[in-house]
Amino acid sequence: RLFSRAIEHSPNTVVITDRAGVIEYVNPKFAETTGYACAEAIGANPRLLKSGKTTPEQYARLWQTIASGGEWRGEFHNRRKDGTLYWELASIAPIRDDSGAITHFVAVKEDITRRKKIEAALRASELKYRNVFAAVGDAILMLDNRDGRILDVNPAACKLYGYSRDELLALRDR
Repeated sequence: RLFSRAIEHSPNTVVITDRAGVIEYVNPKFAETTGYACAEAIGANPRLLKSGKTTPEQYARLWQTIASGGEWRGEFHNRRKDGTLYWELASIAPIRDDSGAITHFVAVKEDITRRKKIEAALRASELKYRNVFAAVGDAILMLDNRDGRILDVNPAACKLYGYSRDELLALRDR
């Protein structure tokens, strides 16, 4: 009972399929994350979440790994029932019977959409910073204040000091 309650209340999505990939169990978090009622998912294939954003090669590697008895870890860009896209971090592993034969697969998945959005915003911010850093006409050197190591320079600094970027990064400000 404790195990069952733990799965039912897990903060992660749990999906159990048979060997052919037909869904036999989903926990309530699945319905919350995907918008599909548990009853809609039972008997379906996890393909109902496909967005077309995950490559066929990734799915092939996944199936090759789990069918041979290994655990697969990776990310999916899936589609909810309402059509919105979301990201999942998944761990999928075989379930074996007493003789060691694979009978089912279990997937434990975490919705990482928020994290992906934050990462994208950070990348965009970094790109903006890099563009401004490179375009500024004044020489800029970024230093490590502990040891004087030059961490970064802009093109104006290279021009002013007469060194290439790599040459300046090899120096220390003393």
